[in-house]
Amino acid sequence: MDTVVATCCQGFRYRLNMRAYPHLARAIAHTLELLRNQRGMSKSSLADFASIERCYVRDIEKGNRKPTVNTVFCICEALQIDPVDFFTVVVKEINRLEKSGQS
Repeated sequence: MDTVVATCCQGFRYRLNMRAYPHLARAIAHTLELLRNQRGMSKSSLADFASIERCYVRDIEKGNRKPTVNTVFCICEALQIDPVDFFTVVVKEINRLEKSGQS
């Protein structure tokens, strides 16, 4: 029992110490919209190809939702982009937002 509690407590401490990325949702939103528009895709067609709900795509692009890793991979497949390349663009956007001081 003590081992379970210690493991739970360690996990809790880890979550408390996790770094926050305040620009992450906005960077993902911008990257997704940019790539989708570059490919001439509507939100509906992206949602269809990625097998996700259109409202989920809309919420991601508004920065209201943070997609799961699985969702990002589905979106990347629909956009025909490697997830590594997708996140490279996301990181560049995070850096741009941090430098510009935007919230």
